[in-house]
Order: sequence, then C-alpha cells, then structure tokens
Amino acid sequence: MTKSFKAALAAYPTTSHPADSTGKPPRLSPADRAHLKRWADDERADKVWSTINSAAQKRGRVIPDRFFIQEVLGARDIAESINHRRKHRDQYRKYAAQMERNAKTLRQRLPNGLTLIPNGDELAQKLDDAARTYRDYAAVSRNLPGVIKWTRESRPRHVFISQLSNDLHGITGRWLDYEVAVLTEIAFDEPEIDSDQVIWVRRSVKRSRRVRKRTK
Repeated sequence: MTKSFKAALAAYPTTSHPADSTGKPPRLSPADRAHLKRWADDERADKVWSTINSAAQKRGRVIPDRFFIQEVLGARDIAESINHRRKHRDQYRKYAAQMERNAKTLRQRLPNGLTLIPNGDELAQKLDDAARTYRDYAAVSRNLPGVIKWTRESRPRHVFISQLSNDLHGITGRWLDYEVAVLTEIAFDEPEIDSDQVIWVRRSVKRSRRVRKRTK
C-alpha cells in the first residue's frame, strides 16, 4: 500500500537523502522541525499533496515527496531570512571582507616560493568560497523571472507565496492557489490565508512586470 504523505513528513527528519553517501539525516533547524510538525498535524496535508502530485503526473512530471518537502522547507527558510539579512547585511559584508583579506594573507609566498602553511592555498580557497556565501546572504535584493522582487520592503510571506506559486506552476502548468494558501498557513503558522491572497500576490508580480516594461 502506498504510504501517506504524512508518513513521509514523519520520516523526513531521520531519513538521509538518497544521493547522500554519508547516510546522515538532513540538517534541520528548530524552525524546520516545528514546520514539519505543523505540516504532519494538519488534516489537509495528504489532500494537498495528492492534488499537486496528480497535477504533475498529468504533465508527465514526477515529484518525489522528499524533494517536495525539502523545497517547501527551503522556500520558507529563504523567505524568513529576509528580515535577518536586512538587519545584519553590513556585518555580513564586513565578515566577507575579512575572510578575503585572510585568504590573501594565506596565499602570500615565502622567498622559496612556498606558502608558510602547507595547505595555505586550499584554506584560502575555502575562505574565498565562504566570503562569497556571506555576500550572497547579505544581498537582500534579488529578481527572479515571475517571482516577486526581493527588496527591503518585501514581506516574507509574500516571497514564499510568489516563489512556491511560480515553482508549482512551472511543474504542473496550473496555478494551485488553494494548495499554496494551505502550505503558506502551515509554513508561517498563520491562519486565514486564502486563495484570494495568493492570487493577489502572484498577480501583483505580473502587474509590476508590465509596468516596468512600459517605463523602459
């Protein structure tokens, strides 16, 4: 018998990704675990997943339940991080600059042409990679096609709705407004988010895109 989506939600925190050779369970924050619990406790979870999965299959697409859970958790985490990025963006940029300075120091050569630390170049590369990650995290304005533009005024809930609506439309070819509304309620633990609010958010993106085109 096919397992329910709720069973997949319950198993997610302790099950490693199929492609992960280490066999380690996913790295989850307390917010992720709370999100999963709300999701598993919600009586609409199985029906919403069934609708999304069925719509994808009609277009010849396959969405593994684990992948879908991962994507929704990630979308919520990205949306919620906006306020933190706004508040600490200058500090994260300073951290990135310090890492880049340290990387430059590690790459300096002695008179014999070697670095002072045998793995200096390797450590420097890791610092450069970390610096890029910090700069990307501090970049609070992003513009993705069809998705609400991230600015200092963006509301996390709206970013989540816009991203999830656009992703599901790309997979299923349909605007699954009710399903997105339910998933948003669960993700942000906010009741009374309905399809009309989802429609307003995604149509606002389209309107803003048309306005930008006319002003060019």
